[in-house]
Amino acid sequence: MTLESIYYIGQTVAVVIIIATLIALLYQSRQANRLARADMSERTMRFFGDTISELMRHPELAAAFRKVMFEATELTPVELTQILTFFNASMHVHRTAFLSFADGLIDERVMQAYESNTSWYLTAPVFAHEWKRMVRMQMVSDDFVNYVHNRFEELYPDHPSLAVSQKPPELSPDAPKIDAMSNHP
Repeated sequence: MTLESIYYIGQTVAVVIIIATLIALLYQSRQANRLARADMSERTMRFFGDTISELMRHPELAAAFRKVMFEATELTPVELTQILTFFNASMHVHRTAFLSFADGLIDERVMQAYESNTSWYLTAPVFAHEWKRMVRMQMVSDDFVNYVHNRFEELYPDHPSLAVSQKPPELSPDAPKIDAMSNHP
């Protein structure tokens, strides 16, 4: 065997080792990404669960939620504040999940839970009214608004549309006052 043959064999072995190392690094990177995605999905679902568990920890909030979703009865000012705060928190957690999903950080199955829950909430007039206010006040992005509206229309095709102008309304001095206790959107 000549010195030149040994040199070529050595270079070939080195290239094979480098390629094997790159493949191993790629595999390791993909595994790390899967683990990170699973961890992010788990944390996002935990936020979802935490929001829901607020209803179990606070009987007065659960009572207000029941009135909004199942009974359509009047809310006291305190109940209205509690339930709208709960709804806003839920929507902001959903928006965070939406952004994470758009970035590929969480699983589609996680989003399905949020989609179903948010769409169900929006069947209640109090929540639909608050959602429209959030949209008018531009508290949520256009992408998220379109996403929520599309999912709502897919899940509840026979329910009135959530469409609303995203520009803040211009108020005139003689504009009618909105009754916060109204169950109408």
